[in-house]
Amino acid sequence: MSSHVGGLGRILKFARAKSGLTQDQLAERMHVSTSLIAKFETNRLLPQPDTARRLDAVLEAGTLFQELTAEGRAFVGHPLWIRPWLELESNATMVRSFEPLIVPGLLQTPEYARAILTDGNTRLRNIDDAVAERLGRADILHRPEDECRLAAIVDEAVLRRPVGGPKVMADQLHAIARACALPNVGVAVVPSSVGAYPGVNGPLAIATVGGRNVAFMDGPLGGEVTEDPERVAALEEVWELIREYALPRTQSLELVMEVAESWS
Repeated sequence: MSSHVGGLGRILKFARAKSGLTQDQLAERMHVSTSLIAKFETNRLLPQPDTARRLDAVLEAGTLFQELTAEGRAFVGHPLWIRPWLELESNATMVRSFEPLIVPGLLQTPEYARAILTDGNTRLRNIDDAVAERLGRADILHRPEDECRLAAIVDEAVLRRPVGGPKVMADQLHAIARACALPNVGVAVVPSSVGAYPGVNGPLAIATVGGRNVAFMDGPLGGEVTEDPERVAALEEVWELIREYALPRTQSLELVMEVAESWS
């Protein structure tokens, strides 16, 4: 679990002790079991929103536990190495990404995300929460003010890999086409006719946050966020090189729709 969740357990234990309450006494005042309080304090479980509000009331903590719970829940199901990137992405004004294997997370449908999270050996305890959290990332593309611009490049193999089956793929590709109708979203496709190109080295993403660029590189053992100007500049160059191999916007969309029909 995230540092937010770990902090909640320690803070709850401290606040309870400061109030002079045992776990049994806090549980009695909360009208819950002692074992539930123990799970909160050992970070085995996050309080539900109503429970967090009661904790704040009983311990006279303002909105502390509601805020800690909301922060913790935002990161449940995500491995430690990706959490710094998710925080940066959520505040980005622009994201440039390249994916050679799967649809970028910001464009995934619920069914596609579920298939990836279920079949991709992610070993998550709660798939429903993980799917909801992944879909929630796309909120940055629909913010009422200061919406994020997404410039995504995918390999044609992404369109043809049967993730979740034909219907899931058809729906996913139609969803990509609908996203491309947004003024702040663009998707380009590197056709399968291209041989070796810089994208064969793996996925990458670059986010513009607060006027600076940060980059994320993914791999089988985890990902890495870098803010080093030289490394970010090098990855920006790679992304630009990949874009040179991609089809123009209109042709990319035509290919997406063509492959979508083949899945129908």
